[in-house]
Amino acid sequence: MDAILTTRSFPETSPGAADLVAEANHRIANSLTLLVSMVRMQSSSVKKTGESYSNAEVRHLLDGVAARINTISQLHRILSHAGADGAISLKPHLHEVTEALVAALSSTDQQVKFMHTGGDCMVQMRHVQPIVLMLCEIFINAMKYAHPTGVPLIMLVDCEVSGDGRLVLTISDDGVGLPEGFDPAQSGGMGFKVMRSLAGEVGGELQIQSTHLGLSFRLSMPAMAMAGARLA
Repeated sequence: MDAILTTRSFPETSPGAADLVAEANHRIANSLTLLVSMVRMQSSSVKKTGESYSNAEVRHLLDGVAARINTISQLHRILSHAGADGAISLKPHLHEVTEALVAALSSTDQQVKFMHTGGDCMVQMRHVQPIVLMLCEIFINAMKYAHPTGVPLIMLVDCEVSGDGRLVLTISDDGVGLPEGFDPAQSGGMGFKVMRSLAGEVGGELQIQSTHLGLSFRLSMPAMAMAGARLA
């Protein structure tokens, strides 16, 4: 609170800069509210099962919380240095977020490597937060399920513009895929519910494909999402 008051008291801060700070803080506050809700959902789920958790399962739960907090920190950095409106080049920030996630969560037991392909990705500022949070949820899911035996995990992030002008972001892993009979449109725990909700927030369509080569999440956003956007 003191830091916020001090920031607002700077006489040289222009109205425009103050608006940007306020907007960034507002978006991060929303992310923290979502994080609190997710932690409470996990806590409720643990209570309902009434089962004992292994050390590995507890570690995964805590790693998930750490990954989300780390991602929100990266989001604050991105949003505080960009305008509240217009468009932003997403690709360099995807690099930053994935590198931070790997640094925080990769270990000798589970090594992770991200590969980035595709071209530049211009998105409206209001879409950055749900996209990055979705990336975090996909990463957490892959860390937990992609390679049960601890084989090094390789994840691919690809961003491109389709022929009809839609922005397509694909995040995939080289893991074992989904269990037989698993319906990604209806099934899944908290992570899948959050992913579907975030896709709806950006007006996008989320397709999840599982094969013996791994699991792929394809987010397709409408061309109108970039209509009239200017570079921030």
